[in-house]
Parts: sequence; structure tokens; C-alpha cells
Amino acid sequence: MSALRYANLSHDQLTRYTNDWYALAEWWQEGAWGDAGISVPTKSLDLFEFLLEGAGKPIRLQSSEEFISQPDDVEPWLLSEFGDVPFEPFRMAPADVAVIAAVLRRHPFDALVARADPEEMAAAGVALVPDRGRRKDYDKSSYEELARFFGDAETKGEGVILFDD
Repeated sequence: MSALRYANLSHDQLTRYTNDWYALAEWWQEGAWGDAGISVPTKSLDLFEFLLEGAGKPIRLQSSEEFISQPDDVEPWLLSEFGDVPFEPFRMAPADVAVIAAVLRRHPFDALVARADPEEMAAAGVALVPDRGRRKDYDKSSYEELARFFGDAETKGEGVILFDD
């Protein structure tokens, strides 16, 4: 199952990795994030974005306006570590993190699901329709974990870098 990893970073770390792609690539390869972050399945994120859009609070959980560009002069051996696509993770500044945290905090999962129309969700291609499977509890816990993650990062004034996991 495809997932995205959110890594919360201090101001100094976010600045360093934004300005030094090689350091970021090394940090990512080593798995040096430790407890700094969470992974969320992309199907769950699709569901969350759909539910929030239906509530009139569309936010982007799978991308941002900024990404950290892969330099043109990267050695081929290093590129092979990342597969066929460039390693260009998204960056979310502390202000972006605060906006997402506020939206997630104000819109509990159960309330979003209660307002959603399962037929509309299926027609829109949402892979996970909570009323049609056993995943509701799993998705609810993922949503709540994501809300806690963004809330904690907001409280600490941290930014986030978003990776394909």
C-alpha cells in the first residue's frame, strides 16, 4: 500500500534541508527521522481530503506549493536509490502546518463521515468509503493521529517535509 511520510522538523532543520538537498537525501536514506513523523496511506489521505472538501474546508494533505528540487548534478548511483522519479519532497512551512492543524482540529472524523454521502464518494472515485467496509475505525485512528501530529508540530512551531514512503 502506498503511503506518505510526514516528518516534522525544527526551524533550523527545515532551513538546512530546504537549502541542502544532499543533506536531506542522506537524512532520508538513513531513516534518521526517528520518531519525527508519521506515515499515512495515500488512500486514507484521499478520503480525508474528500471529506474536508465536502465540509467546505479543502486542504492539501498530499502536497504543498513548495518542493525541494533535486539538483541537476546528482550522481547516477544516488539517483538509483530513489527509483525513476526525482526525489523532490514537499515542504510545509510552520504557517501551512498551523492552517492544516486548525482545520483538522475543528473537523472531527465522525462528523465529517456523518455528513458524507457514500454514493457520492464512490462516484468521485474515493477508494475508501467508510460505510462500505471495515476500515472506518482504522481511518478514524489515522485521521486522529494526523490531527495530533499537525497539532504538535503547530505547538512547537515546526515545519514538515512530506515524502513518498
